[in-house]
Amino acid sequence: MESVIPADNISIRPYSERDKWVLEKILSDPTQMVYLNGPESPEKLSKRHEEYLAMSADPHSGCMYTITAGSDANPVGNVGYWEAEWNGQKGWETGWFVLPQFQGKGIANSAMRLLINHLALFGPRFLFAFPSVNNLPSNAICKKLGFSLIEETELEYPSKSGLKLHSNVWRLEL
Repeated sequence: MESVIPADNISIRPYSERDKWVLEKILSDPTQMVYLNGPESPEKLSKRHEEYLAMSADPHSGCMYTITAGSDANPVGNVGYWEAEWNGQKGWETGWFVLPQFQGKGIANSAMRLLINHLALFGPRFLFAFPSVNNLPSNAICKKLGFSLIEETELEYPSKSGLKLHSNVWRLEL
């Protein structure tokens, strides 16, 4: 199997009802959620699915996308953005997931480039990412895409869970 999927074979499309399985496959897997305080429950996954559907209906306040790869446009992950503020700077926050068998092939990087190009056309000036300090691949993607490392911080993740996540704060000026 090819180690890198060419960027022109990667696309993103708004998240839809048929994409729930991708979300479940990633967010319920303990090995995939090791940097995000563990897997999500079936109840939380259903709620997140509904939130992603609602976000995708109005991209002005955020949108989740399904990442597709190859000539068959097979779903391989998710990427998205939502309104955020960090130290008084308004912008978007971003996050991404790629199915395990497609990781390490440049897919997240390509999908993020598509998202950044889209966001540069409208909206706030900044894009933020908050990966765990221990999530070396996600931090490497931020660096490769030109984000600036602002600081380290403690965040609550998932929100309203009481769980803390030691994260890097990355910012990209759009």
